[in-house]
Amino acid sequence: MLRPIGSLGSKIFLSLLIITLLPLDLMAEEVGRFTEVEGQVELYKPKITKPVPVKPQTGVEGNDRIKTEAQSRAQLTFLDASTITVAPLSDITIESYMYDAKKGEQGALAQLTRGLVQLVVPLEKIAKRDFSVKTSTAIMGIRGTELYILIGPEFTDVYVKSGHVAVDSNKESADKQKRSSLPPKALRYVERLAKQAQVRAQRIGGRGIILGPMQASRIRAGQMPTPPVPLTPRHFATLAATLRNGLPSDAVLRASEGPAQLLEAIRDSVPPGPPGGFGTTLPGGGVRGTGGGVASPAQ
Repeated sequence: MLRPIGSLGSKIFLSLLIITLLPLDLMAEEVGRFTEVEGQVELYKPKITKPVPVKPQTGVEGNDRIKTEAQSRAQLTFLDASTITVAPLSDITIESYMYDAKKGEQGALAQLTRGLVQLVVPLEKIAKRDFSVKTSTAIMGIRGTELYILIGPEFTDVYVKSGHVAVDSNKESADKQKRSSLPPKALRYVERLAKQAQVRAQRIGGRGIILGPMQASRIRAGQMPTPPVPLTPRHFATLAATLRNGLPSDAVLRASEGPAQLLEAIRDSVPPGPPGGFGTTLPGGGVRGTGGGVASPAQ
């Protein structure tokens, strides 16, 4: 004869059952929330095949991937008040995040795969870590800065509006392409040596450069960043418009000789429109927080 489980036993059993049934990703720690959403924005979580539709106040956790469709964009605010604004047809992954207000420590690592983003990282008085961003060709260390990062077909353009950014070539990514034919065991060994060498190079200056306010640079795989080029407020007005409209065709991107020339080509190819701030109506009819834009699938 089965005996009924006591009230305490029932509570313990129910709690264990709930924990067992909950996916691990749902119990992960939240690192930020979407504060602005326009059009169709999707959030991909590890081990979950279907994307989560994004709305204002949707939470974001480590290793989450954010994709925006055409005529769509989003702004993510982290716990330390840093923000990332993602342009249409962009793809970004928040690989890791750390924030401890009591110790004055903060840090984040984001992987940008395609598109355009704007980052605003507030300067903490006793911050001990940087906000870092990787692309297929570049790696950046950011502190107390407002900047734009643009992904071209074979390059990364970095535009600094305020603050300073350390920019270097993503040697690890370039070396992986060169060593793809190595046996797995040998590849892991070479990658470890390459990573150690990159850390040492960064400590003594390496091949990277420091971008200051109103400066830009282009970084190609395995090459030293181009010398800083000066920017004007007009350049950043073009970036703000591109953040709303999305990037032009790859043909326009490939034809540019540098970051400033690219913005001039974009300005000539994109029709004038309202400022790039949130709250303006999207070309497809979507407005802030509605998710009502007409979107085409991202390729």
